[in-house]
Amino acid sequence: MILPNTTNTKIIKTSINVGKGMSFHLEQSGKPIQDKNAIRTHSYRHDKIEPNFPILYHPNRFTECQEMNLFLIHRFEGHFCLNKNLKDAEAFNDAYRAIQPGRPLDIKSVCSIAKHLKAFLDWLHKDGASYFEVIAAPLSKQSVDDDISRLPVWRYHKYLCERVETKDKTKRLSFNTAQERIRAVKTFYIWSHKRGYVDSLPFSLEYKQLRIKSKSRPGLSSLFQLPNSTTRSGGLWKWVSNLRIPRKLKQKEDSPDKGLQPYSPKELKQLFQTNTAQKEPYKIYLQCALLGGLRSFEISAIDQKDIFDPDKKENEKRIPILNIVRKGHKPVRLTIARVLMKLLYTHTLTLENMKRRTKHETKYEMNNREYPLPLFINSSGERISQDTPGNTISIVRKEHRRQGLKVLLRTFHDLRATFATYVAKYLLEKGESESSIRYTLITLMSHESFKTTKHYIDFAKNITVDEYGTMSEWVKDIYGDVEYLLIRKANDAAAS
Repeated sequence: MILPNTTNTKIIKTSINVGKGMSFHLEQSGKPIQDKNAIRTHSYRHDKIEPNFPILYHPNRFTECQEMNLFLIHRFEGHFCLNKNLKDAEAFNDAYRAIQPGRPLDIKSVCSIAKHLKAFLDWLHKDGASYFEVIAAPLSKQSVDDDISRLPVWRYHKYLCERVETKDKTKRLSFNTAQERIRAVKTFYIWSHKRGYVDSLPFSLEYKQLRIKSKSRPGLSSLFQLPNSTTRSGGLWKWVSNLRIPRKLKQKEDSPDKGLQPYSPKELKQLFQTNTAQKEPYKIYLQCALLGGLRSFEISAIDQKDIFDPDKKENEKRIPILNIVRKGHKPVRLTIARVLMKLLYTHTLTLENMKRRTKHETKYEMNNREYPLPLFINSSGERISQDTPGNTISIVRKEHRRQGLKVLLRTFHDLRATFATYVAKYLLEKGESESSIRYTLITLMSHESFKTTKHYIDFAKNITVDEYGTMSEWVKDIYGDVEYLLIRKANDAAAS
C-alpha cells in the first residue's frame, strides 16, 4: 500500500483479514518467512475478509493511528462493547456476562466512528496535544474544574461546544454531530483505559438505570412488546458520563421538528404518482418505510427467512415479525403489519428476484448462515447496499426535474416520520394515553430519546381525521387487524 503524503489524517479504505487462529509462517529451521517488504507472512485458520475497512493514517501520529485502528477492529468484531451482555438473563452472574462477546458493528457504523476519530486526531495534531495526557486519579461525579479542564479531551470538548454555539454558519457544527464526535472519543478512552494504555479516565463514568414511566397492561401496546426487551426492572441501563455536549447549546436549526416532518397527503400523492414509485423495487422500498417505519439500512438487512404468506390458513395466528438490527446496533424482533408482510412476500415471487436469488445461492450456497439469503438482492447476486432504498427519493426528484414539475422536498427518512405520526394518530383516536402511546412508539421505532417520540405525538394532534388522504386505505389495512389479533390472542389464552 502506498501511503499518502499529508498533513491531515486520512481514512484509507483497504482490505483486511480479521479471521481467527492467526499463525506466522516458519521455515523448517524455525526461522520466520518474510515477504519482499521484510514483513513476516502469516495466515488464519478461518478467514474473514472485509474489503473496505477504514484505516486511519497520519505520518506524525503513527502511534495514535495504530491504537485507533485496533479500536475500530475491536468494535467491528464485537471484542469491545459498552452494552452489558445478557442483561435480561438474571440467572447468570456478572462474571459470566462480562466474558461474553459484545455486539459486532457493521462496516458503515465503523466508518462513521472512523470519521469522528479522524476529526479528533486532526484537532490533536493542530493543538499539539496527546490523547495519552490524562490525570493520575479517577474523577468524581462533580463538574469539571480548572485543573482537568486543561486536559486535551476537555479542550476538545470546549472546541466542539464553541462550534455548536457559533453564529458563523461556515464553522457551525450541528448538535448531533458534535455529540457523536465526543461519544466516539469517550468510548475510545474507555477502551484505552481497559487495555491499560491510559492510567485513568479523564471524565466520570457510571452505569445507570434510566426509568421509563409506563404501566404494564394488556392492550394494543402489548401486541408490539418485544420478547427480548432491553429493559430491566422498569428501566434502561446505560453508561452515563459528564463528557457530553449540553443541550442548551442546540440552535434552532438543529431542532428535530424543523428538519424531520411527516409527509402531507398532498406530498404523498406527489410521490406515489411518479413513474419511479410504480416500479419494482422502488415501490416496495417506499412501502417498507411508509408502512413499517423502516430506515434505509434496515430495509437492506431484511432476510428472506422472515418472510411468509400471511393469507395462508396455517399462518392465520402467526404474527409478522422481522429480525433486524436497528440504529445503535440494537437487534430487535419488529412486529409489522400483515399488509406489509404480504407485499414483502409478493416481492419474493417476482421473476427478477428469483433470478437474483439463484445468483446469490450459486455464489454462497443455500442456507449459508454466514451469508443468509437477503430479501433485496442486486444484479450481481449480492445484498443491496444500505443506501440503495434511500436513493429512491433522489430518483423521484430527477423525474420531477425532467418533467418540469415541483421537486419533492421531503426525504426518504420522512416516510418513517409519517408512519410514526399515523400510528400516534390512530392510538389517540382509540383513547390511548400519551404515556402509553410513547411506550408503543419507543417499541416500534426503537427511539432512545423521549423527545423524538413526543414530536410524533405533537404531529398527530395536528392531523384531522379527514387528512389521512392517500394514507386512508393503508391506515385501515395497517391497523384494521390489530383488534382482531388482540381478540384472537385473548380467546386462545382463555381456551388454554
